Amino acid sequence: MNKPSVSFFCPVYNEEDNLPKLISKVVRLLEQFCSSYEIVIVDDASRDNTGKIADDLAKKNSHISVVHHKKNKGYGGALISGFLHAKKYPYIFYTDGDSQYDVGMLKKMFPYMDEYDAVVGYRKIRELTWQRKFQSIFYNKLISLLFAVKSRDINCAIRLIKKKAVNNLHLTATSAFLPAEMLIKLHKQGAKVKEIEVIHYPRMYGKAMGGKLSVILPTFFDMCKYYMKK
Repeated sequence: MNKPSVSFFCPVYNEEDNLPKLISKVVRLLEQFCSSYEIVIVDDASRDNTGKIADDLAKKNSHISVVHHKKNKGYGGALISGFLHAKKYPYIFYTDGDSQYDVGMLKKMFPYMDEYDAVVGYRKIRELTWQRKFQSIFYNKLISLLFAVKSRDINCAIRLIKKKAVNNLHLTATSAFLPAEMLIKLHKQGAKVKEIEVIHYPRMYGKAMGGKLSVILPTFFDMCKYYMKK
């Protein structure tokens, strides 16, 4: 198999301890697996040293670039920035900056790209609190009910997608609804999507934001707004 050319990006918010470890793993992976690559770090107005650390990583590696948001744009907004800037190569691979996913899954995902437009992960074992697990299961069922999209784990944050498929989506959600919006639009356009099981690690540093009302409410509002348009 010829080595692919891949654009990687990760959204980060207050991940000063996790980001260096993640980028180190990503660089080793892409150096080995790809013929050419780029890495884009999207700093969503972090309040800690994440932005400075990202800049330092970029100074040491010409393949790395950093997008800084002056104001926090939310998870969806950070993902949109990633897709806008990580577009040099035909395949886009992304995961979150919390380093809870095994980026080595790229090697298992890529063989499916001859047949599919996107390969998305699902977590059989989720390293989450019971409240977050319940929230995730309920959200999955709600999305399936409202939009007739079946997904084992609609917010699993490790995906590989063809750039040409992303270009046709016109993503708009600035909240954590965006991963669902992406799958809804992919299915609506007849794109072929493959789900594979991925490894989910416990968070080593920092605090998860997904259970906060400041994340849940915008996600709910974006979901309702999209449903009304539908």
